[in-house]
Amino acid sequence: SLSRHLAALAAGAVLGLALTPLAHAEDDGPEIILRYGESGQNYERSGIGFRFSPVWSDDWGNWKATLRPELELSQMHYSGSKSGPNDLTQGGAIAVFRVHYGNAGIRPYFEAGLGAGLFSQSKLGAKEFSTHFQFSEHIGAGLEFAKRWYAGYQFSHYSNADIELPNDGIDLHQITVGLRF
Repeated sequence: SLSRHLAALAAGAVLGLALTPLAHAEDDGPEIILRYGESGQNYERSGIGFRFSPVWSDDWGNWKATLRPELELSQMHYSGSKSGPNDLTQGGAIAVFRVHYGNAGIRPYFEAGLGAGLFSQSKLGAKEFSTHFQFSEHIGAGLEFAKRWYAGYQFSHYSNADIELPNDGIDLHQITVGLRF
């Protein structure tokens, strides 16, 4: 339910605030990301991610690009009336390519990621994923604040790429909040 998702996000925010004294304004530090979103079809997701320091970075004039590995963990919930499991846990690993513009206190960013994940079940409500293994694609945009915090939008898609049918997949629209330390 929504209260469970909000409790998970609140716990992550408390963890982020606890780490704030350790934070400094480095573009290359690791990050903690909180996510909450839905598919618009009675499916919700709340989760946390940990992005490691970049494995690659480059400056393109006023643009800076990075490639970071990310580990993610989330809970998905179905609140509709179809029969089937109402909850599943998802874990995954993603390679995230991100660009941001400028060096100001507030600056825009854009990102895209590819990865793989495992679902604890192969069904969630009316969706039949057929396999526990899922590929993932992500795109997002937002604003960074003081090179330390950021908030934005992320679209994520999970499916098994027709390894086994049916392959309903799931698309999620999410808000994200991150802390770099």
